[in-house]
Amino acid sequence: MKNVLIVDDDLGFQRLLGISLKKYQQDFDIILSNNGEEAIGVLNRKPVDLIITDLQMPKIDGLTLLAYVNDAFPRTPCVIMTAHSTPDIEKQFAQTGQQLLKKPFTINKLVEAIQTALAKPKAADGMLKGISVANFLQMIALEQKTCLLEITAPNQDKGFFYIENGEVFDAAFQGLAGEEAAYVLIGMEGASIRFTNMPASKKVKKRIQSSLMALIMEAMTRKDETVGNS
Repeated sequence: MKNVLIVDDDLGFQRLLGISLKKYQQDFDIILSNNGEEAIGVLNRKPVDLIITDLQMPKIDGLTLLAYVNDAFPRTPCVIMTAHSTPDIEKQFAQTGQQLLKKPFTINKLVEAIQTALAKPKAADGMLKGISVANFLQMIALEQKTCLLEITAPNQDKGFFYIENGEVFDAAFQGLAGEEAAYVLIGMEGASIRFTNMPASKKVKKRIQSSLMALIMEAMTRKDETVGNS
């Protein structure tokens, strides 16, 4: 039996899910959590085959939960629920294989997302890639979060994004800064991501003028060119 963890602080929504998804209990079990803190506890107690999470929650929000899952459980697929989305962001998520459910949605739409995620085969090496840096940046933009985003990839130094109210102000990686650093970090595969509060005393200079979508498109173009030339 597959275990599906749904994380949302709306108790009315949870009750609706509990009632509506009972008829699918032969296909999967539903585990409900109120926030990211509870969800992490569940993940460390029992196997979970799919996580569906809202982004805005108390204690530990959905973004922090996803960063934890990406690091500790990279083989566990995730579906993101949000009331804030755009067609461009939905298209970008679809291109990277990440599912995004725009609230409000029907129970049938939720069940379809669950069945699609559970049926998706693993990568050839048995590992899923986890959530991409580009997707994390888009979710931060949706939530207008201010943070210092730490990016670490295997056999690589740490890199950083400085983000204010969802807008990427600056990036740094191995002597690079601004957009050049951002292009490298966005293109990283299998990166671990950690959120840190922006130092209150530090005023970050805005060295990135391009929009987030322009950064992502340029990063993907450069990555494709590098692969093509190798």
